Amino acid sequence: MILYGTSKSRASRSLVMLEELRLVYDHVPLFSPGRNHAADRPILDSINPNSHIPVLDDDGLIVWESMAINLYLAEKYGSTLLPASPTDRAMTYQWSFWAQTEIDRSDWNRARRSGDESQIRSDREALIGALGILDQALGDRPFLLGDQLTVVDINVATTLSEPHELGLIGWQRADPAEAGLKALSTWLRKVASRPSYKRVLSLP
Repeated sequence: MILYGTSKSRASRSLVMLEELRLVYDHVPLFSPGRNHAADRPILDSINPNSHIPVLDDDGLIVWESMAINLYLAEKYGSTLLPASPTDRAMTYQWSFWAQTEIDRSDWNRARRSGDESQIRSDREALIGALGILDQALGDRPFLLGDQLTVVDINVATTLSEPHELGLIGWQRADPAEAGLKALSTWLRKVASRPSYKRVLSLP
């Protein structure tokens, strides 16, 4: 099994998942600092027509998109990380897709690159508002589906804060505790302090 992509990218989401599952894998850190990115490009283009990382090669099966990779790994290898009931699986898909559509937003990234301070402030307010929905859902439970960590916690937590972001949320480096999101802050610290996060933090 091979996971392509530097740990300082969305590939970290799938690296955390691989570590949680304790799977044996090779890591090819495409586009990591110090690598020849011009040489990495044709490697990536040959395995993902979208030219994005991460990409998983599981014995010849090529899967791209971090959420798809994680859900696939949970289905095939997940044991307790994959919830058994249709209801809990529906919540897994709901929150995983929510993290992509409401948090990992391309328009917010465009605002960052534009340098428009007014838009950046507005986007930060929108981010805190969206995170309030998650905070409310976590208000009466330690993890999103109850008492046990599952793939949805990994999917959402790594979307909010990749290992190298050290518990702060996205490029805006929002601190949920400072925003009054106490349940979210407690949950994120719990997930981000797991050995899987620490191991991925040490990867290129």
